[in-house]
Amino acid sequence: MLMKIPEGTVIIREGEVNMDMYKIISGNAEIYTGYGTDKEAILGIVSKDDYFGEMGLLTQKPAIYTVVAFNDMAVMRITLADIDEYIKSNHHDTFVIMKKMAESMYNMKYSMDMFVKDVAEGRVDVREKNYQGFFSNQFAKYNVRGEVAGTKYEKKK
Repeated sequence: MLMKIPEGTVIIREGEVNMDMYKIISGNAEIYTGYGTDKEAILGIVSKDDYFGEMGLLTQKPAIYTVVAFNDMAVMRITLADIDEYIKSNHHDTFVIMKKMAESMYNMKYSMDMFVKDVAEGRVDVREKNYQGFFSNQFAKYNVRGEVAGTKYEKKK
């Protein structure tokens, strides 16, 4: 099902159960952890032909991030009822999703290794911290890429 999503719309909210996956047809979205809190950290920016929500659809567990439309978007919504047919009809996209999930796992491992190294070398103090969201916020700094001009996370030149 094709959907239009206006800029600023929260599409997926961290902690809520989301059973849908989305493919971006046009526009961009930002992915956050701790969205709207003092622990907010951007995890990435997704654009045309990217997917989000696949974790919730595949695991049937609450979302681990919040997705917000950076600008007006058109997305294809894929529900649990649609997934079998979608996989049969979109072999290449299925491979792309699997590859992205594998890359995410690799990036998480890299971020964890870098964080542990920073802790071991005394660059990060983890004593007496409120751990809810702390590690996601710390890991995010190793992964942020300001890929969409005008975001508050755009790389400075």
